[in-house]
Amino acid sequence: MDARTPKLSCPDRKISETFLHFAAPILHDLTSEAPEQRAEEALRVAFTVWNAVVFADVLKDHRFLDGIRSLAADKPGFAALMEQLIDRKRAHFGDDERLIGTWKVSRTTDGFNLHADARDPHAMRRAPE
Repeated sequence: MDARTPKLSCPDRKISETFLHFAAPILHDLTSEAPEQRAEEALRVAFTVWNAVVFADVLKDHRFLDGIRSLAADKPGFAALMEQLIDRKRAHFGDDERLIGTWKVSRTTDGFNLHADARDPHAMRRAPE
């Protein structure tokens, strides 16, 4: 890391644990017997919002956040859910600047298990040519 690269704010909690906590409002209706696909769909929404907020707030790149809002504009219920998740990321997880990389949900005897990789958003910037 050179002097121009900002230090990444990275809480001690594993990203998979943080991601599940963040996604809790859209996962709470899923029972442990729910199809794995439903959990994946809910987590895909949470993943998209989390990373869009990191890009906007950490890298000052609002394209992804603007894209989410544009796609949700004609769906009031979905737009409200997206804004709630955006607000939740900023209010409760604003100090966590990690991007969520690859992730996978699997069924266990206790419900669902999530494995996720954290990524440094500053590494996403293109190197000067």
